[in-house]
Amino acid sequence: MKLESEGVQALVAAMRFRTARQGVLAANVANADTPRYRPVDLEFETALGHEQLRLSGTDARHLPAGDGAHGRSYRVEVGPKGSGPDGNGVSLDDELVRMSRNAGAYQDQADILSRLMGLVRSAISGEG
Repeated sequence: MKLESEGVQALVAAMRFRTARQGVLAANVANADTPRYRPVDLEFETALGHEQLRLSGTDARHLPAGDGAHGRSYRVEVGPKGSGPDGNGVSLDDELVRMSRNAGAYQDQADILSRLMGLVRSAISGEG
């Protein structure tokens, strides 16, 4: 197994996405009292499609599609323009649930990567 296989690259890209998304969700929580603030989120499907496009280059001379780690490319508006009395659209409960689910997904991906690296170590050392 090549360490830089497309599967491992996709897993690392997914973990980068989860890290970027956690920062965006934390910003939503931090702006819960900001008048007229609209919460934002990152779309995994859009990020995944972009990352698959980047990984599918068939020739080293192809231009890169861009860096999937930058969340700015994937920001989308979520929630109404202003559901609170001050026009703020942040629901702390919703944001905290999103953060918890995102952190769980990151942990799952980190566990998978750790197991893959364990398999590589076993193969190299001849154990197992």
